[in-house]
Amino acid sequence: MPTYPKIPAGVKPTAGLLTSMLPIELWKASSTDRPSQTTFADDPDLTTALAANAVYRVRFCLFYAALDAVRFKTMWTVPLNASGNRSAMGPDQGVILSGTSSGGTGRWGVHNFTTSCTYGTRDHATNLCVAIEEATVFTVDAGTLALQWAQATSNASPARLGIGSSLTVKRVA
Repeated sequence: MPTYPKIPAGVKPTAGLLTSMLPIELWKASSTDRPSQTTFADDPDLTTALAANAVYRVRFCLFYAALDAVRFKTMWTVPLNASGNRSAMGPDQGVILSGTSSGGTGRWGVHNFTTSCTYGTRDHATNLCVAIEEATVFTVDAGTLALQWAQATSNASPARLGIGSSLTVKRVA
């Protein structure tokens, strides 16, 4: 399996090269609410640039809330011509988790980056659920990686992507 980066014998690593080996770790320092919005939009915090002709391991950990009538849906922005699939793990759409239980039917699918995934909720505007989305992203062109999200059904009660939600990106080739 290829490793990133390849450092030939006798080459002195630079600060830039060593920095490029570190994972990118981003998180939300505050929640973002989206009322009455069913059109996907990039999250302002969970977005980063990817290089061309590279391979990345990507993981979004999403703490979200929405009423059951609203629901929470996601898809990804990836650079032009990027390939791969993403996994989506969390409460299945239509599942309402109780205030005292974290159980329920889950979704465990693998999808295209631009396939809409809708998650179940706790039927509450601020009580958070968790979903994990992961992928290996193969780039051809440089561009943006971002989580896109919105309400599944327009409602004045917002869908929320909560504080502490995170994005981890590690270049592997």
